[in-house]
Amino acid sequence: MTPTPFARAVNRGLRDALVAATQSCGRDGDFRAAICRFEDDLFAAFPAGHRLLGYEEAAAMIGEIFATLRQAPPSLALVGGFDDPRIGGFADIRHYRIAIERGFLYRFLVLHEAAHLIVPEDRRHGPAFTYVLQLLYRSFIGVPEEAVRRFLGRHGLPAYTGPLAA
Repeated sequence: MTPTPFARAVNRGLRDALVAATQSCGRDGDFRAAICRFEDDLFAAFPAGHRLLGYEEAAAMIGEIFATLRQAPPSLALVGGFDDPRIGGFADIRHYRIAIERGFLYRFLVLHEAAHLIVPEDRRHGPAFTYVLQLLYRSFIGVPEEAVRRFLGRHGLPAYTGPLAA
C-alpha cells in the first residue's frame, strides 16, 4: 500500500514541514474566512468532501490519522449544536476531542477539526494549519495536489504542499 501524503509528511518530519510551510508563506494572519471559501469551492469540484460519514467511519478515520502521528486519537462527540449557526464542528483542544453537530458529520469537517488538534498552536487557520489541512484532504478525500494548490491560490491562502522533489 502506498503511503498517503499525510503519512509521508509525518514520516519525513511533520514539524520541519510545518516550519517550511510557515516560512514559504512569509506571512501570518487569520485566514478563517478564506479557508471557508476555499472549502466551499474545493468541495463543489470534489464532492466526496461533503459526504456524510457514520459515527464509526468518522471515528476510524480519526484513529488512522492519529495512529500515523503515533498518538492516541481524540474523542469524537456528536452535539446538539453551537451558538453560531455557521459552525458545524469544533476542535476542543483542552479536552482533546472533536465535537460535531448531529447531522453534520461531513468528511471534510472531521478532517478540518482534526487539523486543529494536530497544530493547536495555529488557531487562526494560518500556514501550518493550512498545510496539515491540505495533506488530510489529499490523503482522505483524494483531492489531487495540483488542484489543492490551485484552489488555495485562488483564495489567497498559503499554497505550500511540500517539497517538489521528494
